[in-house]
Amino acid sequence: MSRPLVLPDAIEKVSHLDPALGRQLEQDFSRLLLAGEAMVWAQGILPELLGAQGSAARLEVVVEHAKAVTGVPGAWAVSWNEGGIGTELSYSAVAGDGHAVPAPGELSNTILAEVVEQGRPAWSDDALSDARFASSESVQAFGLRSVACVPLGARGVLYLHDPDEPGRFGPEVRARVTALCTLAAVVLWPPPPPTDAPGVALPGLVGRAPCMLELARGVHAFAAMPWPVLVLGETGTGKEAIAKSVHELSSFSDGPFVPVNCGAIPEELAESVLFGHERGAFTGAQQQKDGLVTRARGGTLFLDEVGELTGRLQVKLLRLLQEGTYEKVGGDRELRFTGRVVAATHRQLDHNLDGFREDLYYRLAACVLRTPPLRERREDIPALAEHLLGRAAQALPGPPDLELSPEAVAMLGARGWPGNVRELENAIRGAVARCIGAGGQALLPHHFPAAGVGTTEESVDLAEATKRFQQERVQAALAACDGNRSQTANMLGVSRQWLHRLLTRWESEA
Repeated sequence: MSRPLVLPDAIEKVSHLDPALGRQLEQDFSRLLLAGEAMVWAQGILPELLGAQGSAARLEVVVEHAKAVTGVPGAWAVSWNEGGIGTELSYSAVAGDGHAVPAPGELSNTILAEVVEQGRPAWSDDALSDARFASSESVQAFGLRSVACVPLGARGVLYLHDPDEPGRFGPEVRARVTALCTLAAVVLWPPPPPTDAPGVALPGLVGRAPCMLELARGVHAFAAMPWPVLVLGETGTGKEAIAKSVHELSSFSDGPFVPVNCGAIPEELAESVLFGHERGAFTGAQQQKDGLVTRARGGTLFLDEVGELTGRLQVKLLRLLQEGTYEKVGGDRELRFTGRVVAATHRQLDHNLDGFREDLYYRLAACVLRTPPLRERREDIPALAEHLLGRAAQALPGPPDLELSPEAVAMLGARGWPGNVRELENAIRGAVARCIGAGGQALLPHHFPAAGVGTTEESVDLAEATKRFQQERVQAALAACDGNRSQTANMLGVSRQWLHRLLTRWESEA
């Protein structure tokens, strides 16, 4: 429900001096306010869009939310490849009871052509009496009343109709549908990742496995947005590297990147370290000091292991995210933060908050990225090992000319790496030291001792047993819910996105 419009004082004053200009400014302000509120609403759908695997699944998410916000019985999305509409079409459709869903060829070519050609939405409160669509066979054949067609970037459209009720699309609905399509287009067809060097999907990261390319798409999509980002992943999976990629690809890249490990700060100093303090704020505070939040203004504040923050600091962080303001310890002056917050944790906060504020989690989780463990991207291990070897060699005086033997590469690819990339890097460093000490130039399998590096047969069996247990529980829940994934996710106590990714991974492994 829309709320009364509260005009800024400046517009009120203009209205007294020039009523016509005042009305124009009021209309412009109202449109901007609607667009801003709609964008905030649409950004809440971004995690679900990114969690869906493939363009067809993402089109389905767009359709479902468009249908929910408009209430129309017929909603579907149409996309085509880069060759244009005349080439391959894919579409996702949802229709209410008793309403047939037309095939792509039965959509109104008149409306579709207008939207594609002009690149802007077409809305009609009553298409049957709209002169623009008098020659549209599908409008007349289906007796369409409320009709909308909104671009999904340059390669798709969202098409909505109600054959019975006119006037479905009020200003707030139009703003939300437009915002949804604008953000969805970024996710559906993001800018291509950097291709400066083979295997590089993101700045500073090596990997071309499907899960890494999916992560790259998420980073590029989220980096363009001003909202907080939450990076989830096991220890050693490169969460800080992902945070740096978000920073470097964002509009905050000219500012500083300020990292802090929240779990490593002594609890009694944490508030001062993050927010700074005034002179005399506590014993030993002999002078005023800026905190990391102040240092990160205009850039990115990276809070690693954010799940370790105390309740008091969580409250202050929530205020920083909600209002963009904070105070130093012992201060009474409100300071503004104009940068961006990226947080990370190895804890599965989306499954169990365990002392973490729910309102803070949802504020951080508007944009969620997950860094895959190394065992899920084994095809990247050879390129990653070569990259880490080069980095280790460059750190030495007079960089030695070293290489990985084929046997060593095969051995590294077969290991489980529970410590992920960090463990692999340490193993490479140790092997470099042993190789140089033995006067060799090629790293061989015996340079990588089994202790602390590999995965035992028992741990492999445990991983497989865990997977089988998960599959049995998920399949039983799906059967109990007649295949409904949303109900299944609720029954299992997990998010719908997490369940979708799990099922997709199992299907690809089958």
